[in-house]
Amino acid sequence: MKKKAKISLIVTSSVVGAILIAVIILCCITVKPLNAFMDYDSVYITNSEGTLPSGTISGKYKDKLDEALEDTSFSVMHAMLEFVGSYGPEFVMTKDEDDNEVKSALTVDEAREACKATEDSYMMEFVFDCDPDYMREYKVDGESVKYDRMIMNVKNSGGEVHWVRIYLYRSDYDSKNPETSSYRVNPVRVRMDTTDLFIALGEMVKAI
Repeated sequence: MKKKAKISLIVTSSVVGAILIAVIILCCITVKPLNAFMDYDSVYITNSEGTLPSGTISGKYKDKLDEALEDTSFSVMHAMLEFVGSYGPEFVMTKDEDDNEVKSALTVDEAREACKATEDSYMMEFVFDCDPDYMREYKVDGESVKYDRMIMNVKNSGGEVHWVRIYLYRSDYDSKNPETSSYRVNPVRVRMDTTDLFIALGEMVKAI
């Protein structure tokens, strides 16, 4: 009986040990949703009262913003505890007239309206310095999206991982230009924890 008890204890200990190791590994695996956009040239922050003066996101404010952007990351374990299985990026889909799934498409003005700041959210517009002939590219669902601007709306996610829509577009496409008036932005959704980012933006708005 003692031998069977020892074997049972060894098996139980091994299983518990394996689970603990798995948990540690999953806690160490981090999803970084905004990692591809950390090399921005400038950022414009808009609250419900309007856009903050340009050029304010520099020095200590840039360091604070960069830290908050990195804090949108989360561990796979965190996501699993919230029963989150998909992290993105993926295109936001809708239905066409024939009930087929197609990518959602908006004009740049409509994208801005979708990201409009409210009493409890901020709009961020990232500007990336690049040559119009060599636009930046972001992979989504196997496709390359060319852009030099990104806009998003930031709310307090309460420490939870949630979907955030980002809008990547080319600034050289002018909606008033007949040649590019048909240009549309395809919204992309990405999982992130925006709690710290929201708090940081609020502190920056008060300080600036």
